[in-house]
Order: sequence, then C-alpha cells, then structure tokens
Amino acid sequence: MAFKTLAAMGLATTLLTGTMPVLNPGTPANSSAVYRLYNTHTGEHFYTTDRSECTHLISVGWLYEGTGWQAYNTGDPVYRLYNPNADGGDHYYTVNKDEADNLVNLGWKWDNGGNPVFYSSGDLNLYVAYNPNAKSGTHNYTTSETEQNHLASVGWKNEGVAWKVADLGIEEGNPGNRVVHVDKDVTGAGGAEQNNPGSYRNLYSNKMFDYTDLDNETPVIAFSGDIAINGQGKSDYETQFVIAGNGAGSGQIGIELHYQAGNDAMFKQGEINVTVINFPANAGTNGEQFYSVNTVAPKIVDNQFVHLTVQYYAKGYMAAFVDDQLVGLYQTQLTTPNAYILHNFCNAGVEFRNLKVEKNGVDVTNQGVPGFSATSGTASLVNGAY
Repeated sequence: MAFKTLAAMGLATTLLTGTMPVLNPGTPANSSAVYRLYNTHTGEHFYTTDRSECTHLISVGWLYEGTGWQAYNTGDPVYRLYNPNADGGDHYYTVNKDEADNLVNLGWKWDNGGNPVFYSSGDLNLYVAYNPNAKSGTHNYTTSETEQNHLASVGWKNEGVAWKVADLGIEEGNPGNRVVHVDKDVTGAGGAEQNNPGSYRNLYSNKMFDYTDLDNETPVIAFSGDIAINGQGKSDYETQFVIAGNGAGSGQIGIELHYQAGNDAMFKQGEINVTVINFPANAGTNGEQFYSVNTVAPKIVDNQFVHLTVQYYAKGYMAAFVDDQLVGLYQTQLTTPNAYILHNFCNAGVEFRNLKVEKNGVDVTNQGVPGFSATSGTASLVNGAY
C-alpha cells in the first residue's frame, strides 16, 4: 500500500539545511480525511470520514490503516451501500446513483441513511478493484497505482477509476484496540508526579492523529537535536525530549525513546520504541494525559543518532518528528507566563548534538535564561528556559 511521502505531505525534509522541519500537511481546504479500516475476519476494507465511527470500529476489533485519501466536502455524491446477505456483510461505494438504486432493488441496503458518505472532486484518481472470489470485501479503493496493479496481478479485476479525490492519505500505523492505564495512583494534574489515588495516564498502542490545517503556521516553540542512547546492559531504559509550560498544571509534550524488554504487547520488544508524550495544560488525573507508542518511526538501535523535533503551535497542536518523519500530530495546550521549559533527560548512556530552539521561527538557542549548559555532550539531564 502506498501512502503520501514526507515530501509530498509538505513536511519539509530540511536536515541538510540545518533548519527545523516545517509542519505543513498540505491538506486542501474544505476537505476531510477518509479513514481506512480492515476486518481481518471478513477481509473487508471500510472507509469513513466519521471519526466516531472509525473509533467505534477499532474498539470492536477492526484494524486501523491510516487514511485512504483526502476527500473534498463538496462535489458529486458518493454513496455507500450494505449487502446483509453477503457472508460477513459487505459494503459498496459508488458515485452512480442509478447503480445504487438498482442495488437497493436487488436487496442491498442504503448506508448512512442514503446520504453521501463523501464526494467526488479533485484531480487525483481513486481506483477500484473487484475480487470475484470473495464473499465480503469484494471491492478495494485506493489512490495507489502500485496497490491496484498488485491486486490485479493476484486475481482481482481492475475496474479503473471510481471517482476523483482531493489528495493522498497519510499512514498512521495500527492502534488496534489496546489501551491501558499506566502510572496508576501516581499521576497528578498536568503531568506532576505525586501520590494521587485514582489517577492514571493512558497508554495507546497508537493514537490517531488529530488532523488540522497548519499551512503557513509557524511553531510558537520548537526544540530539536540529534540524540543517541545506550542502555549499557539495562533491560528497561529511556530518554525524554520534552517541551513544558511554566508553572503548575501547564502541560508538557515531547518524544520518548524507550527500550522495552519482556513481553508487554504494547511495545515492540528488544528495540527502542518511539513514544509521543502529550500532557495538555490543566490535564486532570483520569486519562487526559497519554503516551502514544508503536508509532511509525523507523527502527532505532543503541548508539544510533536520530534527529528529534518537537513543535508547539498557538492553534493548540503539537507535532513530533523522528528524522523529519511525522510521528505525532495531536491537539494539546501549553500555558506559560514567560518561558517554556525544555529538557532532555536520560536514565542511561546518552550523547546529544546540535540542540536547537526556535521561537516563532527565530533561532533563540543561545538566548535561554538559563540556556542549555551545552548544545552537545553526554550529560544525562539538559535544561533550558526560553
């Protein structure tokens, strides 16, 4: 399955220029993400712009495969129908109202109350393939010619262009339905560590991105650097790369590199996981704070330098990157009366290079009060206020 590349997403690959990646998902105005899910029992893919519907299907066992495409909110209607007589049920999507009416006459049911589920408009082709041997999941819809040609090579019928869409989708990983509480009876509001019975944080195998249009937006504060860690024989170790507000309950966001040993299904075992941290300002103690694990970041090993970037936008969003690849885009809030607090902490061996801070797009690395004690080194804790 092919998804939008980093460059096509507008996420500038700026490592060679020495500047921070600029978040610009490039999603067209007046468009919506079409979520793509997969039922491992029936083989069916399902497509919806309804986030609540997507979340519900994940909760009952469907696998989340990111977004299939970006759909304009106006254009020619696309209808979704349901065949209750198919083994496991089956859905079909069509821009042809006469075809939809005919299927209803043959026993199919209107889905979504007969209202359009999305619209055909734009310059990008969406292809449909048909599996004559399937009883459910008989049709697949994709913007990827590679995926379309592969299906044709294994027996599907290439039925050509189904309709037009606004833009490509973005792969986000697969959260499944695994959500657990961590740090029980420890977590205070805003990420504070304290004895607080009944408190917890949520740990997700992944959390869906919170989509928004950040075109032409500049981060209020951004923090980047090249980090390498080494567990030195430890079975569980981590480093945290964090931007925090200033004051009680002011929130913090960041990236954690965490090596996990054991059999915890939430983590990839025997390698360094990338975890996105989001504790919004004034977060309570009952799950408003979360770690998102098993992100789409590339595999990381001991002593491997990776370029981490954390950004916060005045619009109320955070973005996290590993080697300029977007691994987290979430709603959040940081509050501060004067300065943001930045820190890199590691409980194992660590080496860092080229720590950098930008405020409203301006390099302020050497203007912190206090500033970083160094922008390169091996200290396990580096702090700054900007």
